[in-house]
Amino acid sequence: VVGYNAGASHVEMGGNDVCKSSEAQMTSIATYQAQFQQAMTTLTTGLPNAHIMVASVPDVLRLWEVGKDVAAARSTWATFGICQTITANPLSTAQADVDRRQRVHQRVVDYNTALATVCAQYAKCRFDGNAVFNSNFALSDVSTADYFHPSYAGQTGLAILTYAAGYDW
Repeated sequence: VVGYNAGASHVEMGGNDVCKSSEAQMTSIATYQAQFQQAMTTLTTGLPNAHIMVASVPDVLRLWEVGKDVAAARSTWATFGICQTITANPLSTAQADVDRRQRVHQRVVDYNTALATVCAQYAKCRFDGNAVFNSNFALSDVSTADYFHPSYAGQTGLAILTYAAGYDW
């Protein structure tokens, strides 16, 4: 982005930090915040006049909620090891699985707090106010290719949310 002298940048990060094969592999909150701080320093130093829009990390607990009862989603998640921190044992109500899902959910909340905290340090940075995180998306907003990434409708919904939270261009 800096090399292209962009006037605006849209930042999305965190999905790959939380979606691992185990909780132990998730990026720590301190590392996540430090990485975002470094990215913001690079952007604002290289593009001092650029407007930066930061999207919150989506709620992966919501992903589990909308997909857990769909056999194709469960099969895809298991076959391809997709976001096992939240999708492992999707039908289990065992306390260990319930607690794991809550810890992963809390990690996303903490990542979003880190994004908001760092973004607030820069005059030309706008955080979406957790609009993406709080979106009440449906399974139709998720791609049936992997039951993880947004579908066309989901991408459209995310664009609408982040545009509304961004700059009045």
